[in-house]
Amino acid sequence: MPAVADKRRVVLGPDGRPLTRMDYDAVEAGKRRTVPLSSLKSEDEHLPPEKRRMMVSTARDLQRNFVLAAWAIRKHLDYVSTFSFQAKTGVPEFDDSLEALIRWWSRAKNIDAAARHPLRRMIRMAEERRTVDGDVFLMKLADGRIQAVEGDRVKNPLIGLPASIDLKRLVQGVLTDEAGAAVAYAVNRRGSIGMMEFERFVPAENMIHHAYWGRFDQIRGISPLAPAINTYRDMYEGMDYALAKLKVAQLFGLVFYRENAEAVGITTESAESTDDSPKYDVDLGKGPVKLELEPGDRAEWLESKTPAGETIAYLDKVLGMALKALDLPYSFNDESFTNFFGSRAALNHYLQSAYSKRADNQDVLDHLTMWRVRMWIDDGVLTVPSKARLAWDWIPKGLPWWNPAQEVNADVQSIAAGLNSRTRVCRERGEDVYEIIDEIAEENAYLTEKGLPVNVAPANVQIVEIGGEK
Repeated sequence: MPAVADKRRVVLGPDGRPLTRMDYDAVEAGKRRTVPLSSLKSEDEHLPPEKRRMMVSTARDLQRNFVLAAWAIRKHLDYVSTFSFQAKTGVPEFDDSLEALIRWWSRAKNIDAAARHPLRRMIRMAEERRTVDGDVFLMKLADGRIQAVEGDRVKNPLIGLPASIDLKRLVQGVLTDEAGAAVAYAVNRRGSIGMMEFERFVPAENMIHHAYWGRFDQIRGISPLAPAINTYRDMYEGMDYALAKLKVAQLFGLVFYRENAEAVGITTESAESTDDSPKYDVDLGKGPVKLELEPGDRAEWLESKTPAGETIAYLDKVLGMALKALDLPYSFNDESFTNFFGSRAALNHYLQSAYSKRADNQDVLDHLTMWRVRMWIDDGVLTVPSKARLAWDWIPKGLPWWNPAQEVNADVQSIAAGLNSRTRVCRERGEDVYEIIDEIAEENAYLTEKGLPVNVAPANVQIVEIGGEK
């Protein structure tokens, strides 16, 4: 019989050579590690309606009550949900008209069915809801406004479901076709004491489903915070316990150790004292206290070093892991954690991860813009010139220069070398180069009209040495 050298990997023959090899170590159970036993099913089955409700409720509670979780969500929103509109039709006059219409439409009373939120806030809140809840829905109304529908309002109705609906294709409020594409959404209204009342099915062409997806056959979105929810909860509870311990530690505690069973001479003893009652009654009062104890007796103050250094270090590590759920570097939370170059490297890595999230929001904005522009064209409000092309861009908010002297010089040199363009440089800062050029031309014309010299930047920008550093 061949001798088994390693059950998980190799079976050796009589000559000591391997006879066969297992396919993957990851699927071989052993004493050190067990293989997770789980059926392969869709993500929507892993998170059925009741569990989804619990997850959404827990995530909202963390955002509502735990400052670190709320901060992480806000910081994520700062980088991925702020944009400015730039028309690029090729006809300057038409660009101005289109941008003016978008500014008008972006006002709260013109875009929000509830007349509460302008477009910039609606996009930020939509990203917030898909981050915390997993998904959110934006309903396009016939009058050109938008009604936001939070994810928990889209669910299978308990009563009032039309008989024509195929229950096999209704997945957590989303009616799908044979290919899995959404056909309609079951929208519910909020009733009393948190109950939902079925309202109606909204056709998919009138709804934008903004969600976080991770699998092709996934229908409902799942929050990226899901892996970190328990971590945040543990931190929240642990901080409460540490604070409770800290409060107890601040209370003065005096412990007596007695070796003499006799009553103590000058310290007072309660008239109602018993053998089980304390032998010393000490009133700390407002000033120093002198204790006169019997020989062999001693008193010590209770002292607790809390929170311990190990606890603080552990919480920092746990927080660093929790922030990774949103790809946030730890240096965002603690600016002193690393030096300038470490912070910049962490930011660059984070911006790479933020790209796809920004792109999702840009897709939503492009969808809404095209829908509204077509309505303006059909209504005769907007007439597209023959030479114009319907093109625009939603520019994400950029970052300010870290070291203007160095970065401006580098940008000028890259443009001069043909390795970059003014448009791209300005876009990285969240600016519209054409708007800047128009403003410069307007300023120069005004200066010339007033007989003042026009200041022109030098052709070669030199790095200025400050404090011995370039």
